[in-house]
Amino acid sequence: MGSVRGITIELGFDDKTKLKLRAIAKHAEALADELDRIDATNVYEHPTEEE
Repeated sequence: MGSVRGITIELGFDDKTKLKLRAIAKHAEALADELDRIDATNVYEHPTEEE
């Protein structure tokens, strides 16, 4: 088989940017958890237009 080719990218961040990225990740995780809780609720708790 042939060799696998790819692209390597190196990113450098200062400490302030790293803190901002961590905060964004925490908020995104909290939002995902909230959406999972909403999805897990009983869909029959809310009346539909047909009712």
